[in-house]
Amino acid sequence: MSHRLKRYGKAFGFFVLQFAMTPAVAHGQTRTPGGPNFLIENLRAQALQHLHHPEHGGLRLDQLFSIEPLRSRLPFDRHLSIFVSDVETVSQIRFSEVMDKLVRDSGDKLLTKQVLFHQWWDSAGQGPGLGLGPHCDDDSAPAPPGGIANNTSFSLLNNFPYRCPRLERSEASSDPFTDESATNPAAYRAIAFSNRFDLVTPPARVANTAGLRAPDCGEYRIVFARNSGAVPGADGLNRNLIIFEARVPNPAPADGLKGCRPILEFWQGLSDKSLSATARGIRLHDFYLKGLPGAGVGPIVDASHYTFGTGQIRSNQFMANTTSGAQFEWTLREFKTLALNGTLAIVPDSVKSNPGETLFAPGATDVRVAALNQDIRAQMKSIIAGPTASVAAVNEIGFQTTGEGANSFESNEGSNADKNSGNIDTAYAPGGAENPVLKANIQSSLTLAGAPLTPLNVIGRIRTQTCSGCHHFSNGDSTLGGGAIWPDKAKGDNTHKPMDFTQESELFKDLQPAIAGSGERYAISSAVECFLDFREEFMRKALNLPGRAAGSNCPAAGGVAED
Repeated sequence: MSHRLKRYGKAFGFFVLQFAMTPAVAHGQTRTPGGPNFLIENLRAQALQHLHHPEHGGLRLDQLFSIEPLRSRLPFDRHLSIFVSDVETVSQIRFSEVMDKLVRDSGDKLLTKQVLFHQWWDSAGQGPGLGLGPHCDDDSAPAPPGGIANNTSFSLLNNFPYRCPRLERSEASSDPFTDESATNPAAYRAIAFSNRFDLVTPPARVANTAGLRAPDCGEYRIVFARNSGAVPGADGLNRNLIIFEARVPNPAPADGLKGCRPILEFWQGLSDKSLSATARGIRLHDFYLKGLPGAGVGPIVDASHYTFGTGQIRSNQFMANTTSGAQFEWTLREFKTLALNGTLAIVPDSVKSNPGETLFAPGATDVRVAALNQDIRAQMKSIIAGPTASVAAVNEIGFQTTGEGANSFESNEGSNADKNSGNIDTAYAPGGAENPVLKANIQSSLTLAGAPLTPLNVIGRIRTQTCSGCHHFSNGDSTLGGGAIWPDKAKGDNTHKPMDFTQESELFKDLQPAIAGSGERYAISSAVECFLDFREEFMRKALNLPGRAAGSNCPAAGGVAED
């Protein structure tokens, strides 16, 4: 082990030491010696992460008011000001720049992007590994032991199944930085910039005043994809996507959402089609790495924007391919930055808001089933998504877990051995027999609300809010009730490529004509096009712009999505 690795082994050594000595009780269950670090568990429990759902904000469109900037004459283009995927634009930022920025934020003069990257992905393997941080077997040994060799074993995290080890642990010895060209299969390249102002935390009343305080301005994301699945001749099933999802503090929180005006006007300005794709990319590069200094907005890429209680780093992983002999298992995971002992680590965190599928199973005795029942009852209005539960519900459906304990640490999209791994619908009603406890609870809430839905409709709607549901299991789901149909991105349509698991394709074969200029752009799914209807309307209302043109990109009962 190198001098540098020894130094970090000492810095993070108490991950194992502290818990080898101290059993703890967390989330209603007993943790045995050898479990995860107590400090991290406390951070998870205290972060109130339910306020920051990764994909569904707490502020409804009808609760949003205009921040009243000067009305711009600039036409608003959703593909330039909300979800930007033109190749020339996104190529202006490099993966190494983002990782270098996190290293600088650590204040650790010895930390490098290689060490941080290796520590991050070492968490997908068993300990002791590099000795730099947590591992997938910190809670329990993988079982069955014979499955370790071909990556088919599971350990437990938060008492839910967690694939351990994963082939992604090989990234702990990979070099994505020396050669960042598109021909290096180990390198990562940016494929999208995403404006998620719609995820803004709802402003709160300031005590004894008439004012509203808005703590943040939503999330601003960069999507990176590993080249291994996209370069010519590469294994198209050997893929890994990473999203840096920064929750950005409001530079003037006492001004409410008006404090976010500089950020929103920046994104609106990207719709200027007189900008070249390169110039737009340079503006975005500087926004993420330098911020808007004149407006008091610091760099968007900041280690403090991805830690507990703020944003997150998420992955859509599939490096288990047909040539490896490993089990097919496309999984979605979440990570947090952790400043500790004068350095920085990236550690696994639970996936928000993804209740473990075993909580839905008939006969489940887990104490957290009561919390799940309570969440469903308390959020029935969001699940119903309006008084008629109509087609418009697709962009209004919402569900969150209000506590850390019910979340799993990965959201699986099925496997060769179990096509329904991660599917809460089949967990709830195996063989068609519904969980009687959950069914009764849901039905009583529906009856009280006077909603024309069934418990199965409700479970299906909750599934759309999970990672594996939105990415895979809910494709084309027409059993949501009220005429609502989830987009079937696996089939695609006349203008969108089929995408079974991803919401955007990094594959060169799927490239589409650029929005601005004569180049190309990375393709987005028909589901994202549907979701952009709401996000565009949200931005337009905040900016005091005219509403979007009539029509919907979401599927309609008896019809298809408009293009």
